Amino acid sequence: MRAEARPSPVERALVDRLTGEDYPVWRQQAERARFCSNPVRLAGGAVAADSATGEVRAEVDTASHPDGVLLVACGDRRASVCGSCAEVYRRDMWHLVASGIGGRMSATSSGGAGARQDTVGSVVPDTVQGHPRLFVTLTAPSFGPVHSARGGGVCRPRRDARVCVHGRALGCGLVHDADHPVVGTPICAECYDYAGAVLWNAHVGELWRRTRIAVDRALAPAAGAVLGRRVTATEIRTQVRTSYVKVSEFQRRGLVHLHAVIRLDGIDPDDRGRIVEPPVWASAGLLASAVARAVDQVAVPLPSPDGRLRVGSWGSQRDITDVSEGGPVGNTRRLAAYLAKYATKTASDAVSASSALARRIRSLHRTWLRRAVGAHLARMVETCWELGARRDLEHLNLRKWAHALGFRGHFATKSRVYSVTLGALRAARRAWRAGQREASGERDVWSLDAGHSVIFSRWAYAGRGWVKAGDAMLAEQMAREYEEARREYRELLRREKETEAADMAA
Repeated sequence: MRAEARPSPVERALVDRLTGEDYPVWRQQAERARFCSNPVRLAGGAVAADSATGEVRAEVDTASHPDGVLLVACGDRRASVCGSCAEVYRRDMWHLVASGIGGRMSATSSGGAGARQDTVGSVVPDTVQGHPRLFVTLTAPSFGPVHSARGGGVCRPRRDARVCVHGRALGCGLVHDADHPVVGTPICAECYDYAGAVLWNAHVGELWRRTRIAVDRALAPAAGAVLGRRVTATEIRTQVRTSYVKVSEFQRRGLVHLHAVIRLDGIDPDDRGRIVEPPVWASAGLLASAVARAVDQVAVPLPSPDGRLRVGSWGSQRDITDVSEGGPVGNTRRLAAYLAKYATKTASDAVSASSALARRIRSLHRTWLRRAVGAHLARMVETCWELGARRDLEHLNLRKWAHALGFRGHFATKSRVYSVTLGALRAARRAWRAGQREASGERDVWSLDAGHSVIFSRWAYAGRGWVKAGDAMLAEQMAREYEEARREYRELLRREKETEAADMAA
């Protein structure tokens, strides 16, 4: 007779969790932590007391929770670090981008003028649908020829057999697939300006800031050409304002390029924070000419650690597309999804290198790094490490940002009045969850009236990750089931809308 296989420690942990009396409570806590892959564990509690009488109105104590801890989602935006939290961030970014394009609407609006106000700062009128809007893509300049995929064409065709100073051919007669590892790598690594590439990444934020200023200044001569008179920059600032949202994306060659939605708004002299329609002469064409002029003119002086003079500017490959209502690109929902997708990426996602460059590098392991991300990106990390040791470049913190190939900016930013804020979206989500708890009879400490309650809390850090060996597997499985149920629900809604439309047409 064959002996029965003994269960592994993970299998025993799974059985213990699933058969435990506290499993329903644990599952609820895992759901509230959004099935995070690496949650923060907190021990302690909080009490909400009436500010006048001192009566305890609600309390929470982790001593009664499974494993004696409270699970809090890590909140990391990077999909390679935590897929669940990155998905929440991506959806929030979608709402942020889409509300700035089409307004934040509701049939039961309480904000007036066709706007919805979930929380303070989330009002976006539906009139933004008629504002001039552009979708702008800005790329990095060349720091040396690289291999490329040209949709079935030859990589770098040349009629002659010229070679570089290192004896390598300047062309490439092969046809590369788009996902081939060689795409984005230099034709000659010795000729490639790695220092310039890293320094350019480090100054992208400053280059974008100067571009924003240059766009505002370029609007004056563009408006003057339309109006037939001289328009000063001071005058233009009293009539129109550019609002934007942008996300950063790493190209295969390890350089950052930007995708941005730029909108032209009017100015309310009594309330400059209010979003109003621009003057009739302010068109998408006028905005496009101002953006093109600014992109061509703006530049940032770069340091010269090797004595080579460098200036940071935008590359020749750029795109400025009209996405205004009635423009050539009308699917604004897809545009919002496109921008939100890149907000969860990291540098190593450019070469499908998992999470190799997802976190800061504490010490440089050259051999491991080259195996993980390839020789080209590893060389960029090494360049960051070498330049970061120089005292004249210590203000760039290149070693701190070596995992981002020198890029020090935020992956997603917006102007102040472009749309709803991420904080407002998170506050709305917290309010909804608090309402769900109240509906189930559970008193929520943080949902009570702040004007009549005082919260006393005592929390201690208890660790990261799931407590038991099988908890992470359970959370991953529940996350997949949740996503599947969500897709089925959305498909059901789509079918109901199609049926309703068909009935109305009949």
